[in-house]
Amino acid sequence: MGLKEATGLRVGNVVKIEGTICKVLSQEIRGTGRFGKTVHLKARGLTDGRVIEKSLRVEERVEEVEVRHVELEYLYKDGDQLILMNHETYEQFPVPARAIGRQEILLKENTEVSAIFVGDKPVTIEFPKVVELKVTTAPPGVRGQANTTYKEIELENGLKILAPQFIKEGEIVRVNTEDFSYLDRVTTKSLRTEKFEAD
Repeated sequence: MGLKEATGLRVGNVVKIEGTICKVLSQEIRGTGRFGKTVHLKARGLTDGRVIEKSLRVEERVEEVEVRHVELEYLYKDGDQLILMNHETYEQFPVPARAIGRQEILLKENTEVSAIFVGDKPVTIEFPKVVELKVTTAPPGVRGQANTTYKEIELENGLKILAPQFIKEGEIVRVNTEDFSYLDRVTTKSLRTEKFEAD
């Protein structure tokens, strides 16, 4: 895709930094004209999940990398590789588990995932910002405790998170995939709203 000025980078851009293909997490211009401005970048390596921080001069350019999103089916884990398959061609692709990091717990076998391809190979999986999961274990709420007091619950994939006292087993909750924090409880009303927003 060519070179892009550091000041023109935006969150979500995919670039090559020190030979690593990264997704920009944040971009901040620091300094003043007198001392020289710098662009402070925070980016996540797509192939290893490592967070890189780098300061660039405003006139510096970085190589932008062209990526495409392809819907693939997650089949299973084989050693340290996650195996994905293209429905149309039945071609299988390995993706290193380290590229996914702790979000691997969100993967369910035989479900569709959005893979990020660089060239003809997937380098990582992009997760939605929010997932809905069923509560499998939840201790009873403590009487007299405000709803701002949280308790530990376990979800269908084995993930343990903190949630309000009123959450019960069997309910569906929405979880932030970045930090695994509880967002809210899924009700019939919020399901309808979500469908409406997606249309």
